[in-house]
Amino acid sequence: MGTKRPNPKPVSVPYLSPLVLRKELETLLENEGDQVIYTHKFLSQHPIIFWNLVWYFRRLDLPSHLPGLILTSEHCNNGVQLPLTSLPQDSKQVYVQLLWDNINLHQEPGEPLYLLWRTFLEKRGTLGPTDHQEVRTLLNTIVRNIQTNDVYGPINLLIREIKRRPEGVKRQRSVYREILFLSLVALGQENIDVEAFDREYHNAYNQLSAEQRKSLHCIDRPPTPSVQWCLKCFGAPFI
Repeated sequence: MGTKRPNPKPVSVPYLSPLVLRKELETLLENEGDQVIYTHKFLSQHPIIFWNLVWYFRRLDLPSHLPGLILTSEHCNNGVQLPLTSLPQDSKQVYVQLLWDNINLHQEPGEPLYLLWRTFLEKRGTLGPTDHQEVRTLLNTIVRNIQTNDVYGPINLLIREIKRRPEGVKRQRSVYREILFLSLVALGQENIDVEAFDREYHNAYNQLSAEQRKSLHCIDRPPTPSVQWCLKCFGAPFI
């Protein structure tokens, strides 16, 4: 049995649009030749291009040798590049999962609702009836509403929570993502039709009064058609 490899640190690189990525890749191939994309140096010397290519290939579910290069890269070997013969560069040995959320990017106080749900599930059986009762009631109410296709209720509940926050606290997590991510985790991603959820969210948002919308920001608006088409083309990531 082989030694279990430690989980490497998360990678964060700027996003490149398809047009920009193609231009960057063409320039790279012109300057360094096509052999550059077949060695682990591609990852260490051109990480932005590499990880954007991995991202696009994975979202489009296309075969690629690129994930195999990770095995012999500095990223997975404590900053040391192993010889090409040290490990088989078989992309089937690397599983790339695209997540819908990056925990490291949270800058506002408090955890996302879906993480609170997971925490309470892990502590189930050890919590007393009144432990975190208010938060647990909020989560359970939102989930029950979603089960009955009621999105207006959860939006209204979160608006009340926003009004209770101290002034000056910047929000980076939208009401839309809080409700959607909680629904995906609590009810199972296989049971949530994101396209149908978006329609219900759009209808519920339009029912909000002018007073209710004063507590919301641009990030809370329903996803634009371009965002929805991206999900149709690429598929939804995991949460």
